Amino acid sequence: MQRDKSVTVGIWQQIPLPMVSRLLGRMGWDWVILDMQHGCPNTETAYQCMHTLYEAGARPLLRTSVGAPSQVSRALDLGARGVIVPMVNSAAEASELARAAKYPPLGSRSVGSDMGLLYGDDYYDTANEETLLLVQVEHIDAVNDVETIMATPGVDGCFIGPTDLALSMGLPRTDYERHADHRTAIARTLAACKTHGKLACCNTYSMSDAESKIALGFDCITFMSDADLFTGAGESLLAQLRQRTGGQNS
Repeated sequence: MQRDKSVTVGIWQQIPLPMVSRLLGRMGWDWVILDMQHGCPNTETAYQCMHTLYEAGARPLLRTSVGAPSQVSRALDLGARGVIVPMVNSAAEASELARAAKYPPLGSRSVGSDMGLLYGDDYYDTANEETLLLVQVEHIDAVNDVETIMATPGVDGCFIGPTDLALSMGLPRTDYERHADHRTAIARTLAACKTHGKLACCNTYSMSDAESKIALGFDCITFMSDADLFTGAGESLLAQLRQRTGGQNS
C-alpha cells in the first residue's frame, strides 16, 4: 500500500456504480475505498466496482458495514485488496477479524471465489501478504488498547476515524483538533503503529488537515468522497453560470 517513503492517498466511493469506479481509478488515486458502512452498495455492485477499480489502476479497498468476521472474508472474496473494519475496540475483536482475513496457518479464511482469475494463479499463496486488514480506531476504548491491537498478528494497520473518536471522548463534532486529549489519542495510535511496523492511516477533512497528518508521519490518508467531488464541482459550476446569466434558483 505504501510506495517507498511517499504517503499514499485515497478517496471514498459512496456511489455504487462501476462507471464511477472507472472514473476514480483513471484519475490516479492510489486506492479507493468502497464504503458499505455509510454508502449503499450491495454484494453485486461491490463485486463489479472493485473489479473495475482494479482494472482502472486503483487498489480496491472495502469498508464493511459492521465488524463481523464473515463480512471480512466476504469482502476479500468479492475482490477487495484490503478491508477496513469499523469500530474495532479491543485486541480480542482484532484477533477474530484477523483470522477471517488470512488463510491458514495465520488465519482460518476459506479457499474459494474467483480471485485466481483476477489476481493470478498464485493468489492463494500470496494473499496473506498482499491483502490488508485495517482496523478502525475511532473510539477511546480502542485507543486505550491500541498497543495490543496493533501487536495482533494478521492486523496490517489501523485507520483512524477522528470525528467518531472525538464524539466517544465527549468532544464536539467539529473543532476537536484544538483539544489536547484528542491530539494525544491520535499521537498514541500513530506511535503504536510505528512501534509494531503497521500502516497508520487517517481520514482528513481539509487540505490543511491532510498536510498536518502527513507531517505527523501517517502512511496513508483519505480526503473526500466521490459524492463530495460531484456536489462541490456541480455547485461551483452552477453558481458561476447563475452569476453570468443573472438567473435565480428555481
